[in-house]
Amino acid sequence: MDLDTKCIPLGHIQTYFNLKKAIEFDVDWLMKRTGVTPDNPEAVMEAIIGVDANDMLRKAGIDLKDEDGVGIFVSARQVLNLIDQAYKALGIPYLGLVMGNLMTVSHHGMAGLAAVTQPTLWDCGQAVVRFCQELFPPLEMSITIDGADGWFAIEENISLAPYTHFFVELNMVSFYNIFCDLVGKDPNLMPTRVELAYPEPPWGNIYRRYFKCPVVFNCVQSRIIGKASLVEYELPLANRLMAMTAEKSLFENIPTKAMRFLPLRLRRLLIRYYGAFPSLERAASELGMSGRTMRRKLKDDGTSYQQELDFVRQKFAREYFARGGDSVTELAHLLGFADSSAFAKAFRRWTEMSPREYMASVRARAGTH
Repeated sequence: MDLDTKCIPLGHIQTYFNLKKAIEFDVDWLMKRTGVTPDNPEAVMEAIIGVDANDMLRKAGIDLKDEDGVGIFVSARQVLNLIDQAYKALGIPYLGLVMGNLMTVSHHGMAGLAAVTQPTLWDCGQAVVRFCQELFPPLEMSITIDGADGWFAIEENISLAPYTHFFVELNMVSFYNIFCDLVGKDPNLMPTRVELAYPEPPWGNIYRRYFKCPVVFNCVQSRIIGKASLVEYELPLANRLMAMTAEKSLFENIPTKAMRFLPLRLRRLLIRYYGAFPSLERAASELGMSGRTMRRKLKDDGTSYQQELDFVRQKFAREYFARGGDSVTELAHLLGFADSSAFAKAFRRWTEMSPREYMASVRARAGTH
């Protein structure tokens, strides 16, 4: 998968870019709901009202063919073009924060309903992870439990620069608000920290208006951190039948093709085998093909088994150090390297830093906040 792979359902993208459906046509309401005061709010409102979603799609090279978008797939490059148009039309550098704050559960459609009617917060989070895999493959979401802490993380499967921050802002603000509503804004249950894996932008102060907890930039991962015990929190809207029905309706109305992409399927298989990665032949067998066929298909997609394995190894290495792990020998063993020297060589190739240098940088970042 690359920027030009058409794997994103257009129906999903239309949910986010029909701005006029997300707001009331009132300047005071907009300012109150977004929590910010643009230099010229009237001009912003006029710009939003004047946004023609179909015109934006055409300019991004997306042809609806007189249809409603169902069954049409677009590429990450086309989505980035849409975002670029929105930024230029509205003139709001923190647009991701604004749009995320406007999005309620209902704005997420059947995906939102299927998530909030799960039995527990853990089930809700896993549903969100699953929906992201199908509806927006360029991003990877995950839930991690580590001791007393748990976190929801967002990472890129492919680079979405220069608008990485937009995707993180939009999703993290929206999910943060929904989370707070689900726990009734109980101060004992609220997230304890928000971390962003990029430098603080000029509008960093605005992040702190949206997140009612410490916000830290230049971290290893973009994630919302809270108490691990919350995974068992029973949701107020829990209804298994409704959740199953909503998810069924979601994928009936928005066809997906993400899981047809072999590199993503292989990557997710390798993640499940953390600590005992399968051989190429074993992985191919589990994915229903021969090793020779998998090599050929991966080559056709511009990658290889080794490249995907390295991607997963790098991901786990960064997470290990971010959680305070400090044994290079232990990590080398967990990641399947012959020895710590082989791991250190690979790690320097991935990050241009030695493991010790990387650990020092993680400690330095943690010590400044």
